[in-house]
Amino acid sequence: MLDIFPPLLIIDGIVLGLTLSLIAAGLTMIYGLAGVLNISHGELVIISTVTAAVLLQFGSPLPLALLAGLGAAVALSSFLERVVLRPIYGLEGEERVLLGLYITLALAIFLHSALVSTFPLAYLTLSLPIPTVSFLGLTFRTAQLLSGGIAATTLVALFLFLKRSWSGMAIRSLTQNEVGALICGVSVKRYRLLVFIIGGVLASSAGYIRGLVATVGPETGLEFTILALLVCVVGGVRSVYGTIIAGIVIGVVYTFLIAMIGTYLANVALLVFIMLLVLIKPYGIIGERW
Repeated sequence: MLDIFPPLLIIDGIVLGLTLSLIAAGLTMIYGLAGVLNISHGELVIISTVTAAVLLQFGSPLPLALLAGLGAAVALSSFLERVVLRPIYGLEGEERVLLGLYITLALAIFLHSALVSTFPLAYLTLSLPIPTVSFLGLTFRTAQLLSGGIAATTLVALFLFLKRSWSGMAIRSLTQNEVGALICGVSVKRYRLLVFIIGGVLASSAGYIRGLVATVGPETGLEFTILALLVCVVGGVRSVYGTIIAGIVIGVVYTFLIAMIGTYLANVALLVFIMLLVLIKPYGIIGERW
C-alpha cells in the first residue's frame, strides 16, 4: 500500500524524469556530434553543486554562488573537449568510442575521488520560503512544482534551439551527415565545443533543480551518470527528443518502484524494465529522430 497519494507520486516521478532528461540530453548531444560516450558527465552536476555549496558556506550570495557553479561546469566541459578528448578526434568508429570511454571513465574516477575527499560536506539544498501549496484538496510541495516548471521550460528552450536556430540546425546537420555539413561550410570544431558547453549548462541546471527537492552530495555523480546513461539507451543514443520522453518514463517508473519495493530492489526492477524496453525498441523509443 502506497503511503503517498498516486497523483503526488506521479508528479515526483515526472520531476525526477525531467531532471534526468536534462543530464541525458547533454550526454546524447555530445555522443551524436563528438562520438564520445562521456562517462564523466554526471560529475559536471556535482562540480556545480559543490562549487555553489562551498561558496554559500563562506557567505556568498545565492545568485553569485549558483552562477559560479554554472561557470565551473562550463569551464570543465570546455577543458574536456579542448584538451582531454583531443587525442581521440582523429580516430573513427569503435576506436573513438572505446578510447573516449576509457578517458572519460578515468576522468570521472579522478573527479569523484577529488570531490569526495576534498569537499565531503559540500551538500547543496535550496530551500523555498513557502514549503507547500494546496490545490483541489491536495497539498503539493512548492519545490516540486518549481523544479518541474524550470526543468520543463529548459527542455522546451533546448527543443526550440535545436529546431529553430541556425546553430541548432547546424548541430543536427553535423550529427546526421557530417560530410554534407562540412561541404556546406559548417565548422565541426566550433559546434563540437558548443555542444559540450550546452551539456555543461544542462548538467549544472539539473544539479540546482535536484537541489530544490533533495540534498545533492559530492558522492552522487556516479548515480547521475548511470541513470542518464539508462535514459539515453531507452530514448536512443542519438535522439534528444527520445531522451526527453525516456527520462519521464524512467522517472515515473523508478519513483513508483522505490515506493513499492524499496531502493535496492527498485534498481534491479528498473534494469529489468529497461531490458524489456530495449528488446521491444532496440533503437530507442522514437528511433534515431532528433
